[in-house]
Amino acid sequence: MKRVAATALVAVLIAVVGAAGMMATARPHAAASAYVVRAGDTLSGIATRFGTTAGAIARANGITNPNVILVGQHLTIPSTDATPHSGGLPASLLAHPERLRLRPVFQWWAAYYRIPADLIEGLGWIESGWQRNVISKTGAQGIGQLMPATVEVCWKLIGIPLDPMNASDNIRMTARFLRYLLDATGGVVTNTLAAYYQGLRAVRQGPILPETLVYVATIMAVRPAFR
Repeated sequence: MKRVAATALVAVLIAVVGAAGMMATARPHAAASAYVVRAGDTLSGIATRFGTTAGAIARANGITNPNVILVGQHLTIPSTDATPHSGGLPASLLAHPERLRLRPVFQWWAAYYRIPADLIEGLGWIESGWQRNVISKTGAQGIGQLMPATVEVCWKLIGIPLDPMNASDNIRMTARFLRYLLDATGGVVTNTLAAYYQGLRAVRQGPILPETLVYVATIMAVRPAFR
């Protein structure tokens, strides 16, 4: 990436992430209560991910037509605040012990590949809600929503074929791919997340898509919940 382009990208991302981060930390126990709408999102889909209802989100945000939400729109998600004894994790994660049991797996592979645990945990939460069987309309698979081409890249990086629908395998591939992107972007986390969403080559060539900035801001906003 050209240095000027990279600097400009970081500046824009810092501005967007800063705004989202303020929302995420505005209340002591509301780190995961802010969500930034991404392309393809629906209110019902967001509600399912966070363990609430579309009606509850609509009421919390003054939305009169639940079928109309805008990319980049900031939503307050009700019932996701963790209790003072929960360590800050989203309540909808705590309500699913089978997903919560994956946390040591996230932390193991994060340590193995030397990436921040809250980075991969936050990314996995936004991508799939830590659900291993999620497959997107575009074919992205599992917890890290890895595209088939990305899975093949991860096989080469790791040296063995792994199953993207297996929770541990998917988390390992996601962690390894994040390590690869961190190295490729000079360790700049916001650039890494942009490359994860838009593709490394596309980020280097530019322009950075508005929905990519929204994606980065969303993950940066939820990261504090996993620390």
